[in-house]
Amino acid sequence: MDDVIADAPPCGTVSWPRRAAVWFAFAALLCVLPWCFPSDAALTLMTQMGTAAILALSFNLLLGSTGLLSFCHATYAGIGAYAGVWCMNRIGAHALPVSMALVPFVGGLAGGAAGATLGYVTTRRSGMTFAMITLGVAELVWVMAAMLPEWFGGERGMPTDRTLGAPWLGVTFATQIQVYGLVALWLFVCTAAMFGITRTPLGFLARAVRDNARRVAFLGPSPAAVRYRMQILAATFAGVAGALGALNFELVSADTFSLERSGGVLVFTVLGGTAYFAGPMLGAVVGVFATVVLATMTRAWQLYLGLGFLAVVVFAPGGMAGLLAMHARAWRDGVVPALWRPYAAMLAGLTLAAGGSIAIIEMTYGVRLAIDGASAPNGWADHLGVWRWGAAAMATIVGVVIVTVAGRRLRRHAASVNFVARGQP
Repeated sequence: MDDVIADAPPCGTVSWPRRAAVWFAFAALLCVLPWCFPSDAALTLMTQMGTAAILALSFNLLLGSTGLLSFCHATYAGIGAYAGVWCMNRIGAHALPVSMALVPFVGGLAGGAAGATLGYVTTRRSGMTFAMITLGVAELVWVMAAMLPEWFGGERGMPTDRTLGAPWLGVTFATQIQVYGLVALWLFVCTAAMFGITRTPLGFLARAVRDNARRVAFLGPSPAAVRYRMQILAATFAGVAGALGALNFELVSADTFSLERSGGVLVFTVLGGTAYFAGPMLGAVVGVFATVVLATMTRAWQLYLGLGFLAVVVFAPGGMAGLLAMHARAWRDGVVPALWRPYAAMLAGLTLAAGGSIAIIEMTYGVRLAIDGASAPNGWADHLGVWRWGAAAMATIVGVVIVTVAGRRLRRHAASVNFVARGQP
């Protein structure tokens, strides 16, 4: 089934009314969400999702569009965050008649300047060399931030106050719904801008460099110059995301430069799907939900997130967006009636395997916590009977067997209706 995962269709194959409807639906969704989830906790979560979506989309300008695996993308977001905090503190200290809504502009300029400076060195090479250079840059900036606490605030970070700016249309950002509105506005604008970049000659050149840099160089354009320009643009949007994050939390610390942040952006982007423009947004939403909500439910949330990432990379290289596109094609081509039986069997197997695996993981954490003298979450310490371990292991094994058999049947049925061939790009 991996064969049906393909790149997104060219822009010319989508009619303007349909594309306009998609953008209108996106804007409407951003407007409706705070009415559906009005609590401050939900608004804070959606605000984090919005900033993560901008950051993941900007990262995909490098990974998906240009083929550059960067380990220092959080560096540009961190520089934008520090620039935003510095700007907010100056506005508050001098009572400047400037709205905090303009702070992301400063973050974007700072991120773009950092991208132009650091990218001049990093983009001279591509592939693994580029990845290793960016890894060194990320470590260098992170260590430098820790060594200069008078500039970066050290472990305590640099606080700020987003309410000290001049009101913007009566908005002072004193409430979380106002901050969400600002992030939603910037998310829509940045998403539209990045989509436009992918449809420009530079965007097409970036994809050509990703596919065959030697041929592009033979035709005239410099692949290094194309990579450099895309790095500047990606860093600019990363700076905007960093400034919005700082405005939301009213605090920034040297941890924003850490490799963990860059790794998180990579996980979100690949989880959503790099071959589809909206894939990183989907990955950011799911990733932030798992990071914030799942962390309150279990201590093994990082293990679940890692297993999910591994499953996507191995079994669905197109990411969640690729899976959705594949099923949309199956529905559109009318092959669902021929595939629903093996799909139902596969879902049953996945449910069994996932349930058994989760039970084993949670009971293992319960044992570990009991040994350490802590109480196990969700009462798992009371469920350590041998029969429960056996039932969980049996459910996992049976689920894996069902998934294996159903997967083979699904591939045969897909081939019988020629679904794989029609799903090819």
